[in-house]
Amino acid sequence: MLRPALAEDLPAIVAIDQGNDGVGLLPSLYAELLPCAADGKGGEGGKGLLLVAETDGEHIAGFSACSQVLDEATLLALVVEPTRRGSGLGTALLAASVEALAAAGATRCLLEVRASNAAGLALYAAAGFREDGRRRGYYPGAGTLEREDAVLMSRELERE
Repeated sequence: MLRPALAEDLPAIVAIDQGNDGVGLLPSLYAELLPCAADGKGGEGGKGLLLVAETDGEHIAGFSACSQVLDEATLLALVVEPTRRGSGLGTALLAASVEALAAAGATRCLLEVRASNAAGLALYAAAGFREDGRRRGYYPGAGTLEREDAVLMSRELERE
């Protein structure tokens, strides 16, 4: 089941993100993406989207985090627990995120992904994202001094 994240989901979201590769986003950023009770939009008056994938009743197995400024959105993170990868959760989270962003008025979605993340690159390409360029040496290397490129991708969004 996919749903908007709640404040009580934040510890699970942070644990999944930090356990992914040790380089997660700041926990405070996720809190800012939570819907406000009054307006249903992201915290601090901003626009954002934080979705979780629940399995086995109430277990958070993955999430997606997006920001939106005017008509442009950015997929900040899409992470699924390692034991749940390949189950379709990432595909479902990405599709739900793109749909929600388009409904909120976004006309384009941007993202960046490690050049070595073959599964992520394939997921995004299958969802219609195309490579726009690269940021050379953007990511720290995993256990080495070498740095890794970020692949920049984007996709136009359409309202259904």
